[in-house]
Amino acid sequence: MYQPPVLINREACTACGICGKVCMFSIIISDESGSPGLNPHAPPCSRCGHCIVFCPSSAIQLSGFGERQIVPVLSEKPVTPDQIKTLVTSRRSTRQYLKKVIPREVFENLFDIVRYAPSAMNLQTVHWQVIYDTSIVGSVGSAIISWMNRMIEEQRLHEFAIGSSFPYITREWEKGRDLITHGAPHLLMTYSGASDPTAPTDAIIATSYLELTSMAYGLGTCWAGIIKRAAEWSPEVRSVMDLPEGTIPQTVLLIGYPALRHYAIPPREPARIRWNG
Repeated sequence: MYQPPVLINREACTACGICGKVCMFSIIISDESGSPGLNPHAPPCSRCGHCIVFCPSSAIQLSGFGERQIVPVLSEKPVTPDQIKTLVTSRRSTRQYLKKVIPREVFENLFDIVRYAPSAMNLQTVHWQVIYDTSIVGSVGSAIISWMNRMIEEQRLHEFAIGSSFPYITREWEKGRDLITHGAPHLLMTYSGASDPTAPTDAIIATSYLELTSMAYGLGTCWAGIIKRAAEWSPEVRSVMDLPEGTIPQTVLLIGYPALRHYAIPPREPARIRWNG
């Protein structure tokens, strides 16, 4: 049975016309009196929710969400420029972790926030795989070392950006130094379906959101591209990580409580900017 993409409360609607103005695909159009209606010739609705959030009278709902969808904005300026600058410039890769697990409810809070990260056409292609058991994280490291040794034996190091480092990484592993997971208690991976062309960018955005959000919970993170590459190439690594069949790994993030505190922000090159006009 047909269900319209949006539901309009005619009693609450003031016919201001804002919903039609903010709808990118003109799903909502206004008649001569300003009253909104659905355009029968419009392309499919992306369910972005702009009609909801810009409606001053809360007269619109997205079909299928019920009462869950209306969350009022508490402040027009939730953070100051100085606060956001401090957050972003204080972000560091964490490679020393406490032997302390993160409560599951903390992860649930993080994912509840990060699900609002933007995605192309609001397709929301990102799925999260949480390697919560620390022993499995260690098994991932072992599987990657086995894969690296195989790449060394087959003389395929040139196929990987850091392939020249594989011999060093495997030697350090034998000495008891983990340069794969760095002793992180947990590991997060984003993955997507094989036919999602926007997924790589969507995943990077979502992972960046989670990385910054995690700082508010006292957590440290580190991007682990080598784990993502290994999951692409090694069936053994995929098996240990229990990735669903037919999916593509997109990003990997180590996460845990930092063992060390940093005291400064390192220098960076100036922003490279070209002005046009």
